[in-house]
Amino acid sequence: MTRSRLWGRTRALVALPALVAALAVPGNGSALQVRGEKPHPATLKVLAFDKAGVKPAKKYRIAYLAECISNPYCETRLKGLKAAAKKYGFEFKVFDANFSPQTQLQLVQNAVARGYDGYLLAPTAAGPGCSMWKRYLRPTGRPIVTLDVPMCDDDDYTPGLAATVTMVRQAFFDAHVENAFKTCTQPCKVEALGGFIGSDLFTLWERAIRRAAAKYPNVDVVSDQPGNYDPRVALRVTGDVLRAHSDLDMVITSWDDMTRGAEQAIRAVGKQPGKDVRIYTTGATKDAVSKVEKGVYNETSIFLPYEESYYAAVALIMALEGKPVNGYVNEDELPAVTRLGTIFVTKSNAARFTSHY
Repeated sequence: MTRSRLWGRTRALVALPALVAALAVPGNGSALQVRGEKPHPATLKVLAFDKAGVKPAKKYRIAYLAECISNPYCETRLKGLKAAAKKYGFEFKVFDANFSPQTQLQLVQNAVARGYDGYLLAPTAAGPGCSMWKRYLRPTGRPIVTLDVPMCDDDDYTPGLAATVTMVRQAFFDAHVENAFKTCTQPCKVEALGGFIGSDLFTLWERAIRRAAAKYPNVDVVSDQPGNYDPRVALRVTGDVLRAHSDLDMVITSWDDMTRGAEQAIRAVGKQPGKDVRIYTTGATKDAVSKVEKGVYNETSIFLPYEESYYAAVALIMALEGKPVNGYVNEDELPAVTRLGTIFVTKSNAARFTSHY
């Protein structure tokens, strides 16, 4: 080991206690408080390694098995990966499944045949992703890091991986929905808009709605429908709900872009979004954060596509360098969230949050 690499490792170890202390104290209303979780060691190790700036021993070749690269979220995640590649000097090849498990299977087989040093897998769906990992990726003996969604029926980390890096899991949606429903100190009618029926995210979303509705008796979920992440669908569905329930109090959705349609429907009936009908959404896009600042939306919960891929790549480099974290890298514990002290962007803190997309 060269002196520079030894010094880099020493600096990482010295930095770790400070990071533990910084991350162990969540701010007011943080997701960590909602879930009662302690900081995850894997997150702390990845942050310490990245802060130390250790340079890899060689130029690695990485396969990025993406579920998509063509929407704002996935485009931003690609930017995060490019930033990591620039810092750590690796090259990567994108294998874009465009949301098709069948296509992803073919691309996984193709990538394995080419023999990369390591693999970043963003499963198109949890079940097929688990199968691809077990059948094709794990037998390579190369380190694999997953991002996007948990797989193999695991809540977050899947044992055997070098790391799992996600924001979206059951605990995230539980926290988001409970944060909205607890504001119903008086009886209120709520419309819930999720993604695609049958998708992993819709399943997590629906479970969160059921759990929170049972916990908060003032909430009457008068409509619980898919919005397909499409503002046009949200406009139509929310318009129908408002015609049936003119006294609707809240709309809660699972994606900021879809929320734009709900906002339009509320305005179309002469009501003021954010006041007459409260809006709780997820994503923390630039548009949504701006609307939260203006009081149009009441809250948006943070997604971190840029950081998700960046730190997934860092975890993969660590594994390639013989220092795998073998655990869950919790995006709630990344600096973008810990600086704010919460995953909930509200009017009081929106000016302090910077969105990458």
